[in-house]
Amino acid sequence: MTFLDQSDRTTAAAARLFAEQEADTVVGEDAGMLMVASARPYLRSLFYSSARRLDRAVPPEKAIAAFQSFGTEHGQQLNLWVSVDGDTDLIAAAESAGMQRGIELEDMGIASAPAVPTPGFDVELAEVRDIEEADSFAEVHRALRIEAEQDPETVQHFASHAVLLNPRVHAFVAYLERKPAAAALAFRHEDSAGLFWVATKTSARKRGLGALVSAAAVDGAFRAGAKSATLTATALGAPVYRQLGFERFSGRARYSF
Repeated sequence: MTFLDQSDRTTAAAARLFAEQEADTVVGEDAGMLMVASARPYLRSLFYSSARRLDRAVPPEKAIAAFQSFGTEHGQQLNLWVSVDGDTDLIAAAESAGMQRGIELEDMGIASAPAVPTPGFDVELAEVRDIEEADSFAEVHRALRIEAEQDPETVQHFASHAVLLNPRVHAFVAYLERKPAAAALAFRHEDSAGLFWVATKTSARKRGLGALVSAAAVDGAFRAGAKSATLTATALGAPVYRQLGFERFSGRARYSF
């Protein structure tokens, strides 16, 4: 199985798990597409109000029609996330339908566990194993949402106790001077894992904390049986993941009307 296939399967499974955390979030599958209408739309994310392809055998025009219908039915402008290399036909269909291309991210993969950096003397690394640690994980993400003037409660989509204490989730928090400073989680599906929701508080950046929690989460997934891991990185994050051993296997572009 290719990294692209693994990424598709793992991210789709994670999307379903995250969507279960909000009662009014709707998940739909039609014409080879997985689509999510979020209770709290957050339009720039891979998981909120989004869609991605599950079956590349379905004609792209049919997939775009299902995407449009689902968004209209639920009154949301969804983001369509496509693989730059694996979904060229879907990209052509999206552009023919008048969709506009937005940000492009990097899909990256690794086939062995990364080395976990040694924390600094003022840093404590902790795996999320109880409610208190789960709340610390959520605190990191809430702080960034508040700073960006976004709804801090959108973090419940992925930072609920039910998600973070799920046995398939390997979540870690880095504390700087005993305060939550960075967080990341890896989600296992079958024999692969996806690294998601990596965040570092603005005041704690440039200390290697993002790399620390990322490596720890992926290492935890490998120790539990994963044989590979994938992620989707921003331009800011990609160099960090390359240092951990991840390599690019495709781009991931966002399309919307």
